[in-house]
Amino acid sequence: MTPMQRLLEEAIPLRPDHAAKPADEPWTREEQDTHWAALCNAVGTPDARRPTPAVNEAQTAA
Repeated sequence: MTPMQRLLEEAIPLRPDHAAKPADEPWTREEQDTHWAALCNAVGTPDARRPTPAVNEAQTAA
């Protein structure tokens, strides 16, 4: 299955169940890492590195 097919079939994971954690409580680093790994697997790039704020700022500063 191609990454586009996975997107079209809505294989991208959603935020963990809100019943387990209040919506206004920030995600832990572990939750963020787990979610990022699930997203990468869903689109076929399991080894993709997470973006960092410094990289994002440098790319949008132009």
